Amino acid sequence: MPRTWPVLRLTFAAPLTDERRDALMLDVDDCAVMAVDELADVVTLHFTQPAERDAAVDLLAARGWLGHASLLTEDLPDEGWAARSQANLPAIRVGRVVVAPPWDVPPAEARADLRVIEVEPSTGFGTGHHQSTRLCLQALQSLSLDEARVLDIGTGSGVLAVAAALLGAREAVGVDNDPDAIESAEDTLRRNPVAGVRVELRGLDDQALAPADVVCANLTGTLLRQQGARVQQLIVPGGAAVLSGFTEDEARWVVEAFDDCVVEARFDEEFW
Repeated sequence: MPRTWPVLRLTFAAPLTDERRDALMLDVDDCAVMAVDELADVVTLHFTQPAERDAAVDLLAARGWLGHASLLTEDLPDEGWAARSQANLPAIRVGRVVVAPPWDVPPAEARADLRVIEVEPSTGFGTGHHQSTRLCLQALQSLSLDEARVLDIGTGSGVLAVAAALLGAREAVGVDNDPDAIESAEDTLRRNPVAGVRVELRGLDDQALAPADVVCANLTGTLLRQQGARVQQLIVPGGAAVLSGFTEDEARWVVEAFDDCVVEARFDEEFW
């Protein structure tokens, strides 16, 4: 049976002002949105699972958007649109780390001291192009990872786990509760055979998770606020957390949720 993609369309009475659009995008960020399309007065949200779309409907309704837009749910046939939407993504560089799709991997003579990670763009999982991923890469390079054990929560494509190993970590474990994410991460590991990296299908509530010297959690502001205590349990004494996926407006709430941690550095890009 051909795959379909769950879609939620929001139709407004008129195109959104910049202020209203920013407010909507902040709320959308708390949903598991794979892609967003905007055309005049219609905003289309794409998801990987119907349950994620249903949760987004509930969240947007609770935050008052039903009073401003009509909501329509659809299931679109695949037709290769997701792959086409990422077909022209270029490589990105953050400090010494380059994340590149197969068609834009820098040649060996241009790499010098770079750490290159090849990633096949995959629907919904990190290619390094989102600000939150770039900020994590920047933060990881500000830490001494030599001989460290790194835990990457919500690993997605596995980019951050691979980056940690390339930056000196003795062991880097990426965990995710989404089988599709683990499949994407395993592909990344095949493309970048780095010692000490593995990925596991686990949720954050899995009591078998072992604490690490550095815990990287590129999630959402809502999840970080909800799971702050659990993430802190996974940091060894004297260890560090790299937190991302939240906006400047959410930063205060995230800091409060991580009350056992001290903010040693803060990186920002645009409003992330």
